[in-house]
Amino acid sequence: MKKRDDYSQYSKAMLGRIKTKSGIAFLIAMVLILVLIVRVIIINVADGEEYSRIVLNHQAYSSRTIASKRGSIVDRNGTVLAYSKKVYNLVLDPFVINSDEKKKDATVDAVSEYFGIDKNEIEDVLTNQKDSRYRKMKSELEEDFVNKFKAQMEENENIDGVWFEDDYKRVYPFGTLAADVIGFYNKNNGGELGLEKKYDSDLTGTDGLAYTYVDDSMERTEDLKSAVDGNNVVTTLDYGAQNIIDKYIANYNSSKPSANTGAILMDPNSGEVLAMSSYPFFDLNNPRDLTAVYTDEQIAAMSEEEKAENLAKLWRNYCVSDVYEPGSTFKSITVAGCLEEGVVKDGDQFYCGGSLSIGGYTINCWRHIYGGHGQLSLDKALGDSCNVAMMEIAANLGTDNMIKYQSLFGFGSKTGIDLPSEERGILQDAEKMSVTDLATNSFGQNFDVTMIQMAAAYCSLINGGTYYQPHIVKSIENEKGEKIKSVTPTSVTADTSNIIKRILKEAVEQYGVTYVKVDGYSIGGKTGTAQKLPRSEKKWLISVAAFAPTENPQYVLYVVIDEPQGTTGTSGSGMDVQELTHDMLAELLPYLGVPKDTTATTENGNSESGSEGEGGIEVPEGTTLESTSSSDE
Repeated sequence: MKKRDDYSQYSKAMLGRIKTKSGIAFLIAMVLILVLIVRVIIINVADGEEYSRIVLNHQAYSSRTIASKRGSIVDRNGTVLAYSKKVYNLVLDPFVINSDEKKKDATVDAVSEYFGIDKNEIEDVLTNQKDSRYRKMKSELEEDFVNKFKAQMEENENIDGVWFEDDYKRVYPFGTLAADVIGFYNKNNGGELGLEKKYDSDLTGTDGLAYTYVDDSMERTEDLKSAVDGNNVVTTLDYGAQNIIDKYIANYNSSKPSANTGAILMDPNSGEVLAMSSYPFFDLNNPRDLTAVYTDEQIAAMSEEEKAENLAKLWRNYCVSDVYEPGSTFKSITVAGCLEEGVVKDGDQFYCGGSLSIGGYTINCWRHIYGGHGQLSLDKALGDSCNVAMMEIAANLGTDNMIKYQSLFGFGSKTGIDLPSEERGILQDAEKMSVTDLATNSFGQNFDVTMIQMAAAYCSLINGGTYYQPHIVKSIENEKGEKIKSVTPTSVTADTSNIIKRILKEAVEQYGVTYVKVDGYSIGGKTGTAQKLPRSEKKWLISVAAFAPTENPQYVLYVVIDEPQGTTGTSGSGMDVQELTHDMLAELLPYLGVPKDTTATTENGNSESGSEGEGGIEVPEGTTLESTSSSDE
C-alpha cells in the first residue's frame, strides 16, 4: 500500500510540473506573439507604405534606369567638340507579348523584319523570359529610324509590348581634331583619355530611376526620379587654330612620316592653350581603329596584348606625356639666366673657334666644320646658336644657378596642365653635375623636358617674366549655361625678357631661323636640333619655338618633329620644322587677327647658317658620356 501511495504522489507531482512548464511555455508564446503583433503594427504605421511598395514592386515591374545626358565639351567660341546625341534602345515586354497569340505573331514578325533580328532569337526571349517586363534587344537606334517603326505600331494595333528607352551616344563631330586633348568616353569605363578623363566627374550626370508598382487598388503606378544632366566644359581651345595646326601636321606626315609630330599654340599672357596637336592622329568616334597607323596585315598578325600596347601608344599625348632633350631652343633659357645673374651683359663679345675642351671632352659648335663663328656678340651667339659661347657663359653661371633657372622655368616638375598622364621630365642634381654636364645642359643636352614645359617656359620668357600655369579649360557650366566654376592660372625681369625678344627677332630676320619668316609679320624664334639616345643610332629631334608679334607677343607656337624621315640632324634637317612652322604661322596669324607690321622684313629663305645642328661631342676613346635621358634608350 505504501508503495502505491508513493507512486500516486509522484505522479501527481510530475503532472504538476508539466502543467507549470506548459503554462510558462504558453505564456512565453503569447508574449512573443504579442510582441510580433506590436512590431507589425509599428512597421505598418511607420514604414508600411514603403515596404508595401517594395513587395508589390517585386510582384509587378522591376525598376529601369533613366539615362542622364553627359555634358558637352566646347571651344572658347562655343563650337561643340564633343556632345551626347539622343538615341534609343529597343525594349521588349515578353509578358505583354505572350498575353495574346495574335499580337505575339504580329509583333515578332514586325520586330524581326524591321530591326533585322532573327525570329528564333525573339522566340527564345519570349519563351525563356516569358514573365519579364524588360528585355533590351538593340541599342543606339537613331530617332528617325525609331519614329518609322512607331508609325507602324500606330497603324497595326496588334504590334504590342514594344517600347523605346531613351539613351545617349557620345559624338565627336570633327573626328580626329585634337583627339589626344579631347579624349573619348566609354559607357563601361567613363572618360578614358584627355579632357573626357580629367573632367569626368564634371561631365557625368546622375541617372534617374523609374519603377512601377501595384498600389492598394491594384492599379499600376509609376514613380519617377528625373535624371540630372552633366555639366559642360568650356575649353581654351580655338577650333579654327586647332584645325589649321592639325591640317599642316597631317600634310607634312603624309609625305614624310615621323615618329611623332607635336605643336602647341599658347597665349603667353594667360597660359591658355589655344591648340595642341599630337601626330599620329586617331578618330575619336572609333578610337580602337588601328588602320590609320598599321596595315590590315600588320593588325591581323598582332596578338591582343600587342594591339593593346599599340593603342596605348597611339592614344599617348606626345605634348604632355613624352620627354626628350630640347636642344638649342633651351639656349634662350641659358642666356636669360646668365643675364639675370649678371654673368653676361647685353653687348658682350665672345670668340668661337669651333669647339671647346671641357672635362676631357671636345665639344663642338655646329660651325666647327667652318672653323667656328670667330668673334661674335651675345645677339649672334644666341641668334646663330653658338655652342661655344653658351658653354662659356654657363661656366660662369655655375651648376647651382643652372638648376635654379631650369626649375624657375618649370623644368623637372609637372606644369599642372589639366590633362592626364603628364610627365615631369628629368634634371640632373647639382651635386652630381660635372663641368661637362653643365656645358651640355647649356645647349639643351643631358636632361629631359616635355613640350608643354618648353611652351610654358617660352611664354614666361617673352611676356615680361611672369610664369602662368598652362591650362585648357576656362570654366564648367551647367545645362542652362550658368557658370559653376572658373579655371584660372596660378621667372625673369622685364629687362631680360626684352633682350631675349630682341635677339630672337634678329634670329628670324638674319640668323638661323629665317625660314620661319612670314611676309608682313614680326616674328621671333629659336630652333633646336637634338641627337637622341643612343647617339650611335643617329636619330634626331628638331624643333622651333616662335612668337608673334615681337613687340607685344600674343601667341607662342612650339613645334617638334621627332625622328623626321631621311634627316641627319646637321644637313638641312632643321628646314623641315622651320618650313612647317612657317606654314602654320602664315595661316594662323591672319586667322587670329594679328595685325601686320609694316617694318617687318620680307620672306627670303636665306640663312647664313643653313641649319644649326648641335655639333655634338667628340668622346675620347674608351670613355662614355652618360645622360639623364631614359626615354630613348
